[in-house]
Amino acid sequence: MTANRIGWMALGTAALGLVACTGSDDTGVVIPNGIPVAEAGSDQAGPADSIVELDGRASFDPDGDTLAFHWDFDHVPEGSTLGGTERAAGFSRNGSADAGQTTFIPDVQGTYVVSLVVNDGKDDSPPDFVVVTAEAPAGQPVAVAGADLAGAVSETITLDGSGSYDPFGRDLTYTWTLVESPSGSSAALQDATSAAGWFIADARGVYVVNLVVNNGLTSSDADAVLVTITGEDNVPTANAGEDMAAEDCTAIQLDGSASADPDGDPLQYFWEVQAKPKNSTSSNDSFSDRTASQPTFWADVAGTYQLSLSVYDGAGWSTPDPLLVEVGERSYNTDPAVVIDTLDLVDAGEANCEEDGYVYDCEECENQTLTLGENVTITDADGDPYTTLWELTEGEATIADETSVVTSVKLEEITPTEPSVCDTLEYEFRLTVTDCTGGVTKASTTISAQCCGVEEGGTGTTSTGSGS
Repeated sequence: MTANRIGWMALGTAALGLVACTGSDDTGVVIPNGIPVAEAGSDQAGPADSIVELDGRASFDPDGDTLAFHWDFDHVPEGSTLGGTERAAGFSRNGSADAGQTTFIPDVQGTYVVSLVVNDGKDDSPPDFVVVTAEAPAGQPVAVAGADLAGAVSETITLDGSGSYDPFGRDLTYTWTLVESPSGSSAALQDATSAAGWFIADARGVYVVNLVVNNGLTSSDADAVLVTITGEDNVPTANAGEDMAAEDCTAIQLDGSASADPDGDPLQYFWEVQAKPKNSTSSNDSFSDRTASQPTFWADVAGTYQLSLSVYDGAGWSTPDPLLVEVGERSYNTDPAVVIDTLDLVDAGEANCEEDGYVYDCEECENQTLTLGENVTITDADGDPYTTLWELTEGEATIADETSVVTSVKLEEITPTEPSVCDTLEYEFRLTVTDCTGGVTKASTTISAQCCGVEEGGTGTTSTGSGS
């Protein structure tokens, strides 16, 4: 672009008689033609699956002459079909590249350099360029690998990806991949780049086949089809389902219903935890029903869980089918709610007090043992399991089981200050409730115990004091 303008400026320094002209005035003076100026617009960037709008209407001619427009591709990314001898055909509006406004649709990601030249009927302008960067598409094509299949050893299994689609109607290419095969299988996919790939099942068990489609701009996510193959040995085949991702502290739905028996015998199911994250307490008890075909499983922390399913047809067990569950942290949570009702005053009785100079030396009232936690209500909006912990924050007391909501406590050192006075001592307990995700709620309750002082050897009248 710069070279063209320099050349044009150099030409302008020559004798006016050498410059293109369009006529003369009444005096015969030659009037040079003003060279038009192309304005292709600002550089652009956007998703490769969107239409690129081009606007050259800011172009102008210094003489006010009417302009003709011509757009062209000066550079296209590798793999694009918009270049070559039919470059102008890539501009879609008005059926040509000769409009003030036009559009094109990128066919691959990358950088497109588009030029605009305008003509005033006499001269072409120097070209102006607009750079268009086609980024990752906003929408992907969708692979649909079809419904799960079943068959027998030596059968030909035909796959069907014809339900795959592109939201913009672009043509698709197909790639099938055999990602999991039964032990001992050497099966290989045929026609793996067509909508209908196929393979010959050569072993009993579960085959997992992925399908990815591409629209020329980007690839879809993989979709899987599970193929359960039975043999002639009448042994059932367990199918624990496809490996999955889930969130912790949720009931993860499992599905072993695709398990099969070649004789059609009813099946019994048996799920197991084979491996779990180091800090997980999940176990076989974490299945809602480990003998059901579609139980749920509770994963208490994020990490990788290895589960397995075995099935029994009344005569023999299948080989366990593994299931990998990648568990992440749950994306939502409501902390547990804790309500503690007020407890009644505890009457600890009387204690003897003996005068000791200007003060009294009083004995302790009898230690009081009572139940803590019956006045506690805990709710969790998410239905999470939770743990509890009692702590003593004021006074002297012993908690029998700090991790149980309902437990017994022994109030100690209940001591009056002087005879004829009833002192109230306070014991504060804090309850911490932690739900499965780590959400914490703390609440406190106070137990008050009253101890009345009496003269040693006497039973004088007492009055309520101000406390310890």
